[in-house]
Amino acid sequence: MSKELKVVVMGSEDVGKTTLMEKLIENIGKVEHNGTTVAIDYGNIILNNKKIHLFGTPGQPRFEFMRELTLNGAYFVLFIVDATTGLKDIDKKIIDTLHLKNIPYAIFINKVDSCDNEVLNNLKNEINELCPNCEHIIEGSALNNNGISKLKLILEHI
Repeated sequence: MSKELKVVVMGSEDVGKTTLMEKLIENIGKVEHNGTTVAIDYGNIILNNKKIHLFGTPGQPRFEFMRELTLNGAYFVLFIVDATTGLKDIDKKIIDTLHLKNIPYAIFINKVDSCDNEVLNNLKNEINELCPNCEHIIEGSALNNNGISKLKLILEHI
């Protein structure tokens, strides 16, 4: 093992962070109440001779302090956005924080199979305005395993 990296999975409430982590890693530690994450999800995966520790943060506003703490020492962030609801204020705040802390990130637009093209295009335009230098914007569906291989490829090369 040559390297160990901390990657944080972030996004607002109910965007599919836990589902995405389960698809990436299969076996994660999670704490849920009524189907909603209420603690930090954790799992790890070995890609390209690197052990990648993934920490998923809860999305509810009351857990903002956890997001801040979890970002300490983060090498990379997978930022999840829900295509059906668009960018929320909390998403914009997370993006601002990532820029402020200078943490590289990829954006995964989740649930694209549940929204129409016009809504998706508007969301992509909004993301491009907020994140003009974001190298990785992936569209997919964590539930249906779409886009997961692209995310793994990104994680292999960070």
